[in-house]
Amino acid sequence: MPFVALLDANVLYPVWLCDALLRMAETEVFQVRWSEKILKEASRNIKQNNPNIDPATIDRRFRQMKESFAEALVTGYEPLEPGLTNHPKDRHVLAAAIVGRADVIVTKNLDDFPAEALEPYEVDVQHPDVFLCNQWELDEEVMVAAVDRWVADLSNPPQTLEQLLQKLEQHTPQFCKIVKSSELAQ
Repeated sequence: MPFVALLDANVLYPVWLCDALLRMAETEVFQVRWSEKILKEASRNIKQNNPNIDPATIDRRFRQMKESFAEALVTGYEPLEPGLTNHPKDRHVLAAAIVGRADVIVTKNLDDFPAEALEPYEVDVQHPDVFLCNQWELDEEVMVAAVDRWVADLSNPPQTLEQLLQKLEQHTPQFCKIVKSSELAQ
């Protein structure tokens, strides 16, 4: 069975980071998981912080994500929440990871998931930068092809690899450094 990663709302919010994670998931290097609560939190935060973006555009994005990754939605995790010991606001995330049989939670809120809270469930937690670097290390050939396809798909407006990495760099500086040193950047 492929590696399974539950994506927290804070990695689905920045569009370039979300796009990077989902494009890598499309390669089937890993399977993605999330809950409806995680998706709603990400959508709500995008709408609150970007009033200039049409809410229908944001809703369409999340609808497309759910359609493209139909197997990603985790349900039935709520009964686990009260017994978990990680940060209360993120217990739903750990519960969804457990029910979704995730190997790792990808989040920027590492402090909300202390090792002692995760250990009984054999779930790891990784920052998105570390996670993407690890995926690159596991299967560089597939990851190179995914980034290459991503650049080719950027047509409105067209973007170079360098332009794409500039947008992604604030979220994943080490991953961008790896990509810049790869055959893609040559």
